[in-house]
Amino acid sequence: MKNRFKKLPKKRQNSDYWIYGHHAVVSALMNDNRIKYELNFTIEAEKKLIQEVNMQKFTFSKRRKTRDEIENLLGGISNHQGICLKVEKLSVPMLKEFLNYCNKEKSIIVLLDQLEDSQNVGAIFRSALAFKLDGIIITQDNSVTENSFLTKAASSGVDKVPFTKIKNIGSCIKILKERGYWIYGLAMRAGKSIKETKFPEKVVIVLGSENKGLRKITTSLCDEVIKIKINDDLDSLNVSNTAAIAFYAISNSVLES
Repeated sequence: MKNRFKKLPKKRQNSDYWIYGHHAVVSALMNDNRIKYELNFTIEAEKKLIQEVNMQKFTFSKRRKTRDEIENLLGGISNHQGICLKVEKLSVPMLKEFLNYCNKEKSIIVLLDQLEDSQNVGAIFRSALAFKLDGIIITQDNSVTENSFLTKAASSGVDKVPFTKIKNIGSCIKILKERGYWIYGLAMRAGKSIKETKFPEKVVIVLGSENKGLRKITTSLCDEVIKIKINDDLDSLNVSNTAAIAFYAISNSVLES
């Protein structure tokens, strides 16, 4: 991967964890910004891995293990596909640095406001990669941090989609607006649907937490709050499903125009 952000010079405390699953591990191995410590794989997983990655360039420990041995390393996780990599959490850029790497003309970013479920956030990373979003902004408080479950759910998204963390959503949105972005919150209670909305060329999609949705403070900061119309027999969509639909619709409107 392109070396966009600087590596940390030394290991941070309590920042290492296991990435598992073929696609997630390959992406981590190919990410020059990712600090890596130890790779374990079965013979079968190794055969697949060496077709995609030049293993000779890595100097860290590489060991063949059985599936059971890898499962033990992962604390009982069984869907590891015979491979796991111990890494350090990514060093994320500050917001302004992050924005410098976004497309200047046409850009879509998603802002995750206090999402706590690893599977949901991982799925959102995967969808962001699928629909070519410029990146993801995550609120620091009451939000999930990078971990094994998130990275597996994201497939290769965590190491391919740039992301940053912010402390104050108000200050963040102020900066985004100064950079020419229009802010759209997604909420089932909104009056206007996503299909009825004409999007500008620089869009931020704001998604609220799994249980409470958009906070009042967040809603007040949006330029517009819109919804995805669904069958009246269903109250709402899972936030990761909402994200995928929104990314598809808005990327078709903004990036394909």
